[in-house]
Amino acid sequence: MNPVDHVAPSVERWSEELIALRRELHAHPELAFEEQETARRVAGFLERLGLPCRTGLAKTGIVALLEGGHAGPTIAVRADMDALPIQEPAGLAFASTVPGKMHACGHDAHTAIALGVAAVLAEVRAQLRGRVMFVFQPAEETLNGAPAMLEAGAFDPTPDAILGFHNWPQLATGTVGWHPGAVMASADAFDVVIRGVSAHGAHPHLGVDAVIAAAQFVQQVQTIVSREIAPLSSAVVTIGRINGGTARNVLASSVELNASVRTLESDTAERIHAAVVRILDGMKTSLRIDYDLKWSKLVPVLRNDAATLARVLEVARDVVGPANVVEMPNPTMGSEDFAWFAERVPAAHLRIGSRIDGHDTAIHRADYRLNEDMIPLGVKLMSRAVLALMA
Repeated sequence: MNPVDHVAPSVERWSEELIALRRELHAHPELAFEEQETARRVAGFLERLGLPCRTGLAKTGIVALLEGGHAGPTIAVRADMDALPIQEPAGLAFASTVPGKMHACGHDAHTAIALGVAAVLAEVRAQLRGRVMFVFQPAEETLNGAPAMLEAGAFDPTPDAILGFHNWPQLATGTVGWHPGAVMASADAFDVVIRGVSAHGAHPHLGVDAVIAAAQFVQQVQTIVSREIAPLSSAVVTIGRINGGTARNVLASSVELNASVRTLESDTAERIHAAVVRILDGMKTSLRIDYDLKWSKLVPVLRNDAATLARVLEVARDVVGPANVVEMPNPTMGSEDFAWFAERVPAAHLRIGSRIDGHDTAIHRADYRLNEDMIPLGVKLMSRAVLALMA
């Protein structure tokens, strides 16, 4: 049988087991770099398929390689495995059994889909023209799992292309979403400690108030996007945490601020960084403070490779029908560390509709749920996409 013709009946045979596996993973969520039990289940499944795998990459990551019977390219499929520190409400039969932890982003389903692709393609390995690499990655939610995997040698050998995907509860189940070029934003983080001089609140002239400086900094930073970045260039600067002071009647000697920056263009992030430094330097003169600034690049912009995406979209239109392959109107300002893989090799990243009709939700919410019909669809889509890229 032609490998393409094999996919649909094979997916049907595996679907029940894959959905059961997803429910097991959902009931036992694990946070970033803690995915020990998840990794054990993944490795056990791969061993059943006779696929050699490297375990313990970046603590809990796994890479498996499926060798085809003929020479050809190496195509990678990536799945993330970690959960979120969210309390899942009661009601779901397979709800989280771990207090304060929940698969509120669907990485349990992503893991099941990638394992399903391995199962389907392993059945026709002798007919494959090339190799398939399966990358099971920890710590996507903290945006440092992918670079840790690369540093640990995940791309050995380096694939010719890589496929990524994410369930999307805003999209109807049975549809596939895509966006050309920039798909998801870069993420930078910065931490500022503003240093003043402590004094009694009754004698402010004897000190330098770090709280006043922090308040001014927050206001000025918000003008960077509104007044220094072109209106058609997307950017978000968020001060998410402020901590400082010891008592209501004491001028704070220091205030710490933690912030994030999201952009769709690398030079925009650089301009924001320069503006933050300029604002802080100005405050040294105007408010007599000093400061420490730490700036970290968490993840670059996620960009689809045009040629790779075009071939994958051909497959998607064949699998779900042209009307169900939807160009998303905008990229998202959310970030995804799959971008580190996409910087190394040509990549395509899709959104797979997972909406439950009548249940309005989104990722990273306690009421998040997904339609499990997207699991067999995801397996079929990704299996066919791998075969297309091997052809």
